[in-house]
Amino acid sequence: MPSFATREHALTNRHYNKLPNGTITHVSSCIGVNSVERKATGLPARPPEAFPPPLEPIAFLVEQAANMSIPGHYHQADQFQVFVAGGGKFGIKPIEGLTVHYAMGFTPYAPIHAAEAGVEYYTLRNGWDPGARWMPDYKEGLKGRTKDYRHGLGLIPALMGEADGPKNITAVVEHAVVPFEADGLGSTLYHAAPGQQITGPAPSEGRGQYWMVMSGECQLNEHVGGKQALLFVDPTEPAPLIIAGGSGASVLLMQFPKRAH
Repeated sequence: MPSFATREHALTNRHYNKLPNGTITHVSSCIGVNSVERKATGLPARPPEAFPPPLEPIAFLVEQAANMSIPGHYHQADQFQVFVAGGGKFGIKPIEGLTVHYAMGFTPYAPIHAAEAGVEYYTLRNGWDPGARWMPDYKEGLKGRTKDYRHGLGLIPALMGEADGPKNITAVVEHAVVPFEADGLGSTLYHAAPGQQITGPAPSEGRGQYWMVMSGECQLNEHVGGKQALLFVDPTEPAPLIIAGGSGASVLLMQFPKRAH
């Protein structure tokens, strides 16, 4: 299964999706096959997995139409969401610039409201999810799971320099977006000078990592990717080789927590 994708490639696999409340989104598949793609391409419905679901990277870009909202809901899979364009509100908090949201499986969150320009975000999971469980209709499915509740927003400060990469740095600068926790959950933004290698936590410390280029260009293992290029690293794999290109790069790491079976 491919573990690398670019935004340009994802947009060649873009699907219209209308939610039960009428909200319109377009979903572009990056890594793996998500529930919207299965429905749009006529694949049979896939049953839910036991929790936590087996390790399986599934990542996609969501373009949410202007002035429309996604109501409160939860998923069975752990996930990160990275807001990359447009704006609006997440619950009562404004979506400003680059924002990272994480939610553990069976943790209700939202609504996500898109403002006049709409809003774009990547949803990144490390396991299969059959689709949103809308609240309060699926409230019964949360019984006995309150200890698993965890979600929150991490705000990313303005990237250093212009859109092609960070400026005026000579090494690697780190910014904690989601401070790391004992079970491996965490997210860090790295600003790297040209040619600098970025070293993150060992993949074995969590349950899968996504690396996303936020500006500039860099090498991601054997691939070279620009803005919004995406790499998934399995916890059994060695640490990835991440090297900033000739203009430097800003790269976001998101690591999932370990889960007891």
